[in-house]
Amino acid sequence: MSLKTVGLLTLMGQAGLHIPAGDRSQLAVFENVYADIGDEQSIEQSLSTFSSHMTNIVTILKKVTPNSLVLFDELCSGTDPTEGAALAISILSRLLMRGVRVMATTHYSELKVFALSTEGVQNACCEFDVETLSPTYRLLIGIPGKSNAFAISGKLGLTDDIIADAKTRITSNEQNFEDLIADLEASRKTIEKERLEIEQYKQELAKLHAQAATKQEKLDNRRDKIIQEANEQALAILKEAKEAADASIRNFHKYGTTNPTASDLEKNVRHCAAE
Repeated sequence: MSLKTVGLLTLMGQAGLHIPAGDRSQLAVFENVYADIGDEQSIEQSLSTFSSHMTNIVTILKKVTPNSLVLFDELCSGTDPTEGAALAISILSRLLMRGVRVMATTHYSELKVFALSTEGVQNACCEFDVETLSPTYRLLIGIPGKSNAFAISGKLGLTDDIIADAKTRITSNEQNFEDLIADLEASRKTIEKERLEIEQYKQELAKLHAQAATKQEKLDNRRDKIIQEANEQALAILKEAKEAADASIRNFHKYGTTNPTASDLEKNVRHCAAE
């Protein structure tokens, strides 16, 4: 699926077509795109053999340039696994030396080790849910794919004794490699889970921060309103006091020559305050 997607989107982009991808996605431009892909899921039974695939590969090796994209589906499969893996490594090494961009799928453990130990080559795998026996359609870069033959066979009903017997027939190196991949996958899932938890904590923290900011804003608004009301009350008191003082001064000047009594002045001040 990933192999065909890369080839299809590359050709669509070079043909000027819109591609079904996210914003800011980028595509490389190649002189040619070569592919050796056998589709075993086709309605028609594929009649391709190792020989026909190798003929196609030979043609690709002759025509390919450093600015080419090459897609290999199960490179050098359909023959003795040991010889097929050796041929696949040699072909990929030659293309790597020539600077060719290559994407290849494989079930050979030797090729996974080759990618782990060779600069310029990187493993990747499509995530697979063994519980549901279905892919998740997530491409994981940097992680080699794990063989799920035993797990899938068990889910499909193959008896445990046959699976246990099969496990004794693989070499310790192969088992150790599969165990290593399983450990990497378990570590990746743990890291992914922790990353999601951290992201959730960050979202919750941002939410709490927003709530605190909103609450602080309300408190600030309430404080400003209280201060404004206090200022208005203070101004009203000052105004009232000033008016009373002004009235007292006017009365003083008014009665200054008639020698009013304190009782008369007090009555007049109360009268002005009441007004």
